[in-house]
Parts: sequence; structure tokens; C-alpha cells
Amino acid sequence: MKIIDAFWEKRNIGVDTIEIIIEEKDTIDDIEETLRKIDSQYIVVKVPAGKIDAMFLLNKLGYNFIECIIRVTHDLENIELKGIPKRLSDNVSYSLMNEKDYSVLFDEINKGMFTTDRIYLDPSFTIEQASKRYIGWIKDELSKGAEAFKLVYKEKHVGFFMLKEIEKDTYYPFLAGIYNDYRNTGLGYIFNYKPLCEVVKKGGKMVSTYISTNNSNTVRMHSILGFQFNETNYVYIYHNKKGENY
Repeated sequence: MKIIDAFWEKRNIGVDTIEIIIEEKDTIDDIEETLRKIDSQYIVVKVPAGKIDAMFLLNKLGYNFIECIIRVTHDLENIELKGIPKRLSDNVSYSLMNEKDYSVLFDEINKGMFTTDRIYLDPSFTIEQASKRYIGWIKDELSKGAEAFKLVYKEKHVGFFMLKEIEKDTYYPFLAGIYNDYRNTGLGYIFNYKPLCEVVKKGGKMVSTYISTNNSNTVRMHSILGFQFNETNYVYIYHNKKGENY
């Protein structure tokens, strides 16, 4: 079991946050003892799929299920598109973002860009908190060396993706999105495909990332693009407001 003080969330959403990652080897007694000792405003627990005893325990203790997270990987052996998808992809370019591009991105996020995010969906939080969390996350990752790319279609800035190397030749495209005016345009898969192109360009051998089943479009697109679906975790949350609102 791993217990993480998610101190960055205090800045991002204004709430003391603890994240607990349950492992297969953890006994139900140890899990319950740990959960009963934790005293934080907001607790996030990740449970391996199939660990049913822990799932029932979390329900008993008042935790709410919020999402299912799947790790997906791609070996980049064959990423070539054909037909209409290829023609559309050929008309979408990408390049590193500049300060002006970040302003556009942050404005889009503040409009409510990530509507399937667990903070956005949680009635205990506001859209403003969800947006601030994403902006804080992006700034943190940029300060640690991650790259942000803008996507351009017909000379319009239509979205972005972010990328970082997590180990030699393995890259993590940890965030991507399409801007509000370009939703339902058929461009959705491009935001999952272009990171693969960039990793190949860098000489990478593997892409590894996480997707949420709250976003069915993303799940479908990763399947279409040939990603391998790996371990799955169920995510539960608990709010300990102690009579106060966030």
C-alpha cells in the first residue's frame, strides 16, 4: 500500500488531499486500519480491478466510486493510418507551444474543457476548481521538462497534447484535448494519434499512458489506434468536510 500526500492539490483545488494506492498483497484488515486512521479533507483510493473485498470495504466506509483508470501501451510497430483518417491527419500539423499558445490553452480550460474529469464531475467541487487543477498540473509538468504541442487544422489552433519521457525510450502522453469549437468535427482521434508520431520522431520505442472509462470516446480511440489495454484500477473518493464547504 502506498500513501501519498498530494500536497499540490492544496494549491490546485484548495483541499488537503491524500491518495492511497492499494496493492494486491494488502490484506483487508490492513486496508481498513489505514483508511480509518487517515484524516484528510479529500481522500482518493485506487484499487486493483478484481480486489473485490477492498471494493466492498470502501463502500461500507462511505467511499464513492468515481472512475475506472486503465493503463494502455503502444509498441509503435504499426501506426500508419489509411483512407480518410490518413487524409485528415495529413491536414493537421503540430508544433511546440509558445506563451501565446498557453494563454489560448488556459482560456479553453477555464471554459470547462475536461468535462469527464473526476473533479469536474464531483458535485463537491466547482468547475473553477477543476480548471485550476489542470492549469496547475500543466505548469508543474512544464517546469519539470515536459513538452506541450499545439495542433493546427486549417490554420486554426484546435487543441494540444503533452508529452514526457518516463524512462529510456518510453514516453507518456499524459494530457491532450480538443478545443470546444472543434468538438464533433471528427478530429478526436488525432489528439491520440499525433503523440505517437512525435514519439516515433524522437526514436522512442514505447508509449504508456492512462485513460478513464468516464471518457468513452478516448477509450474507443485508443482501441482503434491499436493500444494494448493493461492493468485497471477502480478509483474511490471520500469527502471529510467536517461540516464545512470547500
